[in-house]
Amino acid sequence: MAFSSIRHLYVHIPFCPHICPYCSFHVLRADKELSHILVTRLIEEHRSIHDDLDLQTVFFGGGTPTALSTAQLERVASEILGKSNPAEVTAECNPSTLSLQKAKSMWAHGINRLSIGAQSMDPKVLQKLGRTHSVRAVRECVEIGRSAGFENINIDLIFGVPGQTLASWEKTLETVLSLNPSHLSCYGLTYEEDTDFFARLQRGECQSDQELELEMFRLANRILTQAGFHHYEISNYARPGFESLHNLSYWRGEEFHGIGPSAVSTVQGVRRTNGKLTPQGWNVKSEEPLSAQILASERMALGLRTSEGVEEEAFRKRFGFSPEEKWRQEIDLLVGNSLLTKNPFKLSAHGLELADEIAAYFVG
Repeated sequence: MAFSSIRHLYVHIPFCPHICPYCSFHVLRADKELSHILVTRLIEEHRSIHDDLDLQTVFFGGGTPTALSTAQLERVASEILGKSNPAEVTAECNPSTLSLQKAKSMWAHGINRLSIGAQSMDPKVLQKLGRTHSVRAVRECVEIGRSAGFENINIDLIFGVPGQTLASWEKTLETVLSLNPSHLSCYGLTYEEDTDFFARLQRGECQSDQELELEMFRLANRILTQAGFHHYEISNYARPGFESLHNLSYWRGEEFHGIGPSAVSTVQGVRRTNGKLTPQGWNVKSEEPLSAQILASERMALGLRTSEGVEEEAFRKRFGFSPEEKWRQEIDLLVGNSLLTKNPFKLSAHGLELADEIAAYFVG
């Protein structure tokens, strides 16, 4: 792919009003001086790659992008979106950090998709997750978004939280559906190293219940698909036509730029990772050349997470060999156990439940 055809941009804004105990991302409490440094460096970094972009999607993630002031968000959005017209521009937000003024400004500056970090609609689960917003704040955030003009609204949810029951998860799903979002992301809780939750797990203060988590996954699939959502990726559900174009680009193995502290880029077979934000800004932390074999493995592992799967001829055209030429034994085993179908390669319903284990078959 030519360098000038990069169509996807991720913008990392690492500030959060509160650091959640399960979060492993590079996040910091909002700070006036650091915020100024961040905005200035984001603009500089964007200008260094601007001529190489032909943007279809932009994703402002974090952290919490709306932890920036309205004026700061306007500066960044104007810089990145001022001379382009991407089809999808997403900004993440927490319910406690979105005002109507800020939402209207975001809409006016070209942001057209809102992703709300609700995580739960059960006060006890919110407390367990260390969230500082209320259920009512989630409702108000959706209302603010709609009042500002947003029709494309995603809500993030987490299941498998210690102490969470199947009934609580069902109520969360039903309550969120009453808000009529266009997209839902439902993630099973993961215990990442260097998080408070991981330390609690190691100390035996909480435990993961994989059977209950599987029941929750199945329940979400049943309730949301019956409500008309398309289960287009393991953790993602969309009203028809509202699938996340930006996230699909990752799962399809397309190239992308990332700007901001700890942001990742994959361009021309090189994966670049930025360092963390300091008072001096940030630098490139690492650059790793990716072989065709690595990219092919990632294409299979990520593509099989989606409902569209991996089309054999497109794969062959891109990498010079078919999946069966490299992974014949693995594919035969998965097909024989009714976990995978071919032409295109797609996981069965049971295969989706084992997607992480199956991905390991194609890595390495």
